Amino acid sequence: MPPPPWTLTGRGVVALTPRGVLMLVRYATSPVGPYDELLWAAPSRTPAGWRPQVRSIVVSTRESVVWGRRNWGIPKRLARFAWVGGERAVEVRVTASDGTEVARLGYEVGSWRVPVTTSLLPSPLRTLAQPGLDGAGGWLLTTLEATGHVTPARLAVGHLRGLLPAPPHAHPLLAVGVPEFRLRFPAPDRRATGTKKPPFRAVIEKG
Repeated sequence: MPPPPWTLTGRGVVALTPRGVLMLVRYATSPVGPYDELLWAAPSRTPAGWRPQVRSIVVSTRESVVWGRRNWGIPKRLARFAWVGGERAVEVRVTASDGTEVARLGYEVGSWRVPVTTSLLPSPLRTLAQPGLDGAGGWLLTTLEATGHVTPARLAVGHLRGLLPAPPHAHPLLAVGVPEFRLRFPAPDRRATGTKKPPFRAVIEKG
């Protein structure tokens, strides 16, 4: 499997919740092929300071599980995704390998689109900080780059009980549809546990 950086394309929905961000994504292309994903990320205190961290995530292919965990410390688990509807109105049921329902969601997206890019965000807001998994130790800091279009959306969350840990207060405050995007995952910056973050001024200058 090719090492990072990886480039992925697809579509999805992103929702802001009281305690983080919920994302439902269908990747059309990636180095491990197409796959589906449901994740919850929240701000966390890390050796680099406060950064977004993926807390819960399920994906639809084993290859995505293996390489997501190995390359970036993303705690992926395997699940099945059943999609009903078209591109603008969809219901999604996510189940574990034993048939237990992980989540149930539905969304509707608008028709008009606005271009967006993550380059407008400060680096700390788009840098994932993940603790090493499967005995790796330390932390992996990955600054993401993405471009695409967004549109107004409504996301209805039936439940997320099978996401572990389950997101608290997962009622969406604001949601946007992402009808198409291009996402780049570079190689992470690996840091030992306990590494001190740089001074605040240095972070601002770097960001």
